[in-house]
Parts: sequence; structure tokens; C-alpha cells
Amino acid sequence: MTILNETELRRRLKSGNVESYLFYGDEDYLKINAVNLASEAVCPDPSFSIFNIIKIDALNYDPDMLLDALVQPPMMAEKKLIILSGFDFNSMRSSETDTLCAVLEQLPSYDYASLIISVPSGFIDQGYSASKPSEIINRLGKFLIPVRFDRITPQKLCAWAMRHFAHGGVTISEKDVAFLIDFCGTGMFKLANEIDKLCAFALYNERTEINADDIKNVCIADTEFDTFALSDAIMEDRSTDALSVLDYLKFKQTDPLIIFGEISKIFCDMLMIKRLTDDGMSPSDIGKAKVMNEYRAKLFAKKASKVSYEKLYKKISLCCEADRRLKLSSKDYSAIEMLFCSD
Repeated sequence: MTILNETELRRRLKSGNVESYLFYGDEDYLKINAVNLASEAVCPDPSFSIFNIIKIDALNYDPDMLLDALVQPPMMAEKKLIILSGFDFNSMRSSETDTLCAVLEQLPSYDYASLIISVPSGFIDQGYSASKPSEIINRLGKFLIPVRFDRITPQKLCAWAMRHFAHGGVTISEKDVAFLIDFCGTGMFKLANEIDKLCAFALYNERTEINADDIKNVCIADTEFDTFALSDAIMEDRSTDALSVLDYLKFKQTDPLIIFGEISKIFCDMLMIKRLTDDGMSPSDIGKAKVMNEYRAKLFAKKASKVSYEKLYKKISLCCEADRRLKLSSKDYSAIEMLFCSD
């Protein structure tokens, strides 16, 4: 099974070679662009797209609907494209996956139809890497060509952002683009919105150049951070690493209550999953019981297995003390610093 990346997929689509694909990975913005490229390749005339581009959302999906979409031939075109979006494979029952695969087995019978299943970030177990995909990716890969959409590199992200500014009629230096990404985060959806906002702001004020002060005044700072990396640093007593992350969050002016809430939730969830797995529940059982997403439960179970109950209880006790301090001064980071440095 060959897993394509976004660049390889674009090359195929631009050559007019539209096959059936499974889109998955962390960057949803690129998936939407790829769906649009595939739609244009299959149906260049938008007046016929209503007949030849069939979109089915997971909320409205049933196997018969998908089969009906496959059976109907294209109108005034050689091919048609069916797009399934919004599936949460982490929550799907095995019987539902079996039924979907039974429909996918029939794809070769309808050579005029291409199918794209586009899975939102976090809604499917990706596996360890592109070279070691998960069981569900391998299974769907028997019928669809998997395409993994990873986060793009900072260098490519800067180049993309500068093109986006140029398209909006505004210029910006490479240094200030780097600052924008540092300030707003690497999510392409959010960056696209912030760039559009900055372009509108500059043009309204009869300007054609954006600087760092504009970014600080107009944009929303990123409040997302890797809570697992942070909790790992605390759990492994790597206080220096934890404080380095906190310095970054201070620069972002992240609310201390948000940071603390994420950290304390990680520890409480880890304790809960440790107890459930020790009681004999598998991540699949936990997912079926709707306690937690199965994929997320796997991550917690793996981390919790390396930590004793004693240490978890101690960290939660320290969280209670930090909570008390934060209630006295909610804008002070010292309570979180003490939590990082406490044994």
C-alpha cells in the first residue's frame, strides 16, 4: 500500500488523474483545498457540478445512499466525484466499518465514479507514521489510496502566508510573517482568517504594508499548546522543560486559568483511564462506553501505565493547591510555576 503526501496528490490531480482517496492527517485546510482541486479536475464546468459532484456528510450518511450515488452515471461528463466528510472512525462500531468496506469493495464496478473520504483531524487512528499506518488505515487502503496531510514545515508555511498576503493586495516582510506564525500558531485555517483580517485592516486604512505592531493589535494570539508534552515534563520532573513551555505561553499572554485547566484535566483523565484499564477495560471498551474517544484513551493508557497511582495522586493534590492560589490571583503565573517545581 502506497501512502501519498499532499505534494504527490497535487501532481496527480493537476494531470487530471482523479482516483478514489482517503484523506486523513493533521492539516484540515489542505484537505479542503485538495477536495476543491479534485472537484475542478472531475467537473471543470461548474454548471454541471450539481449533478456530478455529490457531497455526503457523516450526519446524513447511510450505506444505501452511498451505493445509490455510485450507481447513478455522470451527466454530460466522463466522471463523477463523491465526497464523504465528517466520519469519526474512532467512534464507529466495527459493524459500521464492515458495512462501509462492503460498499467500497464495489468501487471497481463503477469506473466512472471517484470517491474521496475526507476525515477531520483527530477522527481516525493514524498509526505511528506514514510508514507504519494503523489497522484502520490499512483496511481502508485496500479500496482507497491513502493521502496523509501533515502540518507543513515553517519555511513552506511562511512562503504560503506571503502568497496569501500578496493575493490580498498587501506586502509583509519575512521577519514579520515569522512573527505572525509565532504569535497566532501554525494552524492554516486560523492563519488564513488572520491574514484576511490584516489585509482588510491595512486597505481600510489606505496602507499596503503590514508590520508586527499591526499583528499585535489586530490578531488573536494562539492559546493552544501541547498539553501532553507539558504534562510529560511535569510527570518526569523535568521542571526546566516545563518552565520553558510556560515562558512561551507567557509571551502568548495565555490566560493562566486556561493553562492550569488543561494540565489538571490531563492528570485527572490519566488517573481515570489508569483505573479503568486496571479494571480490565480496553481503550475500545472505553470508547464504546462513551467515556473517552478510543484513540485518545489509547494515548492516556500508554502514558498512565508508566506512572504510579501514588505519583498521580500527588500531582492532583498539588493541582488542588495551585487552584487555591490561582483563585487568589487569577492572572499570576507563580502558582503554575510552583506546580512545575514541586516534588
